Amino acid sequence: MKRIILDKIWYVTLVSLLGFSACSKDIALGTDPYAGGKESLGVGFYTNYANPEIAKPGELVDFYVKGIKPYLGKINFSVNDTKVEVITAKDSLVTIKVPAEISSGNAKIEVDGQVFYGPRLDIEGNASLDENYGMVNGFRFSVSDILPNAGGYIVTGSFINFENEAVDKKVFRNGIHFIDANGKSATTMTFGEGTSGGGSINSVTKMTDGKFVIGGPFGTFNKRRVNNIAKLNTDGKLDTMIVDVVNTTDNPRNSRDTVSAFNGGILGNAPLKVFAVSDNMVVAVGNFKDYYKIDYTYSSRDNRRYLLTEAKNVIRMKADGSLDSTFAFKNQGANGNIMDAALIDNDRVVIVGAFTSYNGKAVPGIACIKKDGTLDPSFNLGGTIDRILKITYNEQLKKIAIAGVFKGLGANGKVNGAAILNTDGTVDDQFVFQNADNGIPTFAQVLNNGRVIIDGTIESYNNVRRTNMLILEKDGSLLQKYNSQAPFSGNIRKVVETKSSLGLPALLIGGSINQYGKKSVGNFFRLEVKE
Repeated sequence: MKRIILDKIWYVTLVSLLGFSACSKDIALGTDPYAGGKESLGVGFYTNYANPEIAKPGELVDFYVKGIKPYLGKINFSVNDTKVEVITAKDSLVTIKVPAEISSGNAKIEVDGQVFYGPRLDIEGNASLDENYGMVNGFRFSVSDILPNAGGYIVTGSFINFENEAVDKKVFRNGIHFIDANGKSATTMTFGEGTSGGGSINSVTKMTDGKFVIGGPFGTFNKRRVNNIAKLNTDGKLDTMIVDVVNTTDNPRNSRDTVSAFNGGILGNAPLKVFAVSDNMVVAVGNFKDYYKIDYTYSSRDNRRYLLTEAKNVIRMKADGSLDSTFAFKNQGANGNIMDAALIDNDRVVIVGAFTSYNGKAVPGIACIKKDGTLDPSFNLGGTIDRILKITYNEQLKKIAIAGVFKGLGANGKVNGAAILNTDGTVDDQFVFQNADNGIPTFAQVLNNGRVIIDGTIESYNNVRRTNMLILEKDGSLLQKYNSQAPFSGNIRKVVETKSSLGLPALLIGGSINQYGKKSVGNFFRLEVKE
């Protein structure tokens, strides 16, 4: 039966095709779309390595190539799309000289309009992965914040695993974890189940009393209900208290409940950042509109009575979570999205984003909020600003770094895309982000030595092929020795300065990061930066 049905289908199809052909005698047939194609030249790399596989600028490197004898003198050779000088070209060997400015990448030969790809050449430099760092698989999903504490680091984000340790149902790595100085799990702080149900933690800060506050889109922490903000004890456990509640049952146990000691939260959009400020208070920043607290006098274990207060964008809370009504109470907030914030001078908060006013006053995508919650009118930034995507602050050097879409900043009007600011909002004209061929910086941070780390949609810098992440000098110039590795795949969200396994300067880098150089990284790695 199946054979007959199939035969009928083929018969109908054949008749249809014949019918189409018979009715289309006058339709001219098009030319063969594949006709005229060039035959392969027979050129190709016949080894998957160069000799040597790692080289410095100025050194000679051999590549083993077949079939180039008829085309000697006609080949164009490049590494990572950077043209290199061909020193000698023989029938099966091409020797090139590594140029002064180049990043690691794959070799490529162009002959008579045809392209042939070859092996990777690694360019040696002073910035490289710390090979002795203990982290192997890293975090599953992104890292948002890294806070040094007790000889290690509190790491937060949207991750649900670390080093594949959470395969055990009794092990949790949800949104927050503590690692030691070598990148291994440590028990100095334990967070229980952490967030659940897809919750993530954007930010963590240490209060003056030694406890911690976390903020982000999460509704529970270690099985306890919270609302986007929670306070943790020094050991990582949720800070809780016992309260009297309305008992709607016959069970006397339901007359009391254990709840978060931080009785305060955000409804709607979660905090982007939380900051510990003076008097053991906390400032939260985000695109929210309402603050809430719970009235336990009229709440049961199963049902809460929420008391809402209009509070937009930037609020300050006391140690118990209650709203500080003296801090810009019921302010108008920003008229557009806030994308990031930084704490400077211990109490002033600078917010950035795609807004043009704050509390009814014109501001160009950046605003400084004083200790009392009012706008700092002396903090001004000229130029044309579309949006500022990221802001960081170097407390040691008192320098602010911003990254985004803007141009014409500074006294000379030459500061575009990334800028360094003083704490009064003036531009440090010494640093000028140079030609990146329309690439957009999405992260900038001043390091303690004055250099600036940049991330973004960057394919070249000053007409030299570079990939996304750059380490620039104080004036914005790029030294080859710190920028030889490529590709860098991902987005940086946090950088913390530290030491490598050899005691050399190093950077802990977290974010949504897949690759650095030729190695896969699990959203977190340690980069050794030699002088």
